[in-house]
Amino acid sequence: MEIGIIGFGRFGRFAAEILKNDFEVYVCDRKKVPRQREVVVASFDEVARKPLLLLCVPISEIQSVCRKLRPLLKEGQLVLDTCSVKEKPLEIMAQLLPRSVEILGTHPLFGPDSAKSGIEGLRIVLCQRRCKKIRKVKEYLEQIGLKVIITTAERHDREMANSQALFHFLARGVAAMQINLGSLSTPGPSRLFNEFSDVQNDSVQLFQDLHKMNRFAKGVRKKLIENLIKIDADLSQE
Repeated sequence: MEIGIIGFGRFGRFAAEILKNDFEVYVCDRKKVPRQREVVVASFDEVARKPLLLLCVPISEIQSVCRKLRPLLKEGQLVLDTCSVKEKPLEIMAQLLPRSVEILGTHPLFGPDSAKSGIEGLRIVLCQRRCKKIRKVKEYLEQIGLKVIITTAERHDREMANSQALFHFLARGVAAMQINLGSLSTPGPSRLFNEFSDVQNDSVQLFQDLHKMNRFAKGVRKKLIENLIKIDADLSQE
């Protein structure tokens, strides 16, 4: 079966590498994509007409991509996003895409860096919007070794605010301090700083979208900052 991938950045290339084993993969990007060995580089219009369509674009670009897609889609197509936030993208897709196409939200809880050793046993989230094929999608993902979690977009975003968004927030804060761990470090901080360095490869846009597009992230940031200020004040008391 053919699948189209819109957005051929780090994650789009990573997804194509996985999917090329089972699909004929067509890709496009707003930037010019060099000829690829095992995937087909095509125009936006051609990719948009594939029966399965995977959107690997930043969260903040979902709206503009959906507007461009709307007149090109045909009845029965399945459009999946890969955003790290689910409520807002799915709402936009449901509003802008024809009701004749199916919509399924996905969030792979891994990326090119965390899946260096393969995807076996890694987790992916599915959020139903309007998709009759969700069982088939789940079966395929399990077949390639992933653990599938089906949940609501709201629950997803609440939990991601407490985990992914908060972690990225801490990582950016530590990176701004430009700390270089020397040999005098215990194992815990060494592991944590290694994890922080992994997400530094992600774009600033992803970091901003994780926080600006998730309605629960601001409250989590505020709570963390308030607690840090209180802890600092307690330590400063004589």
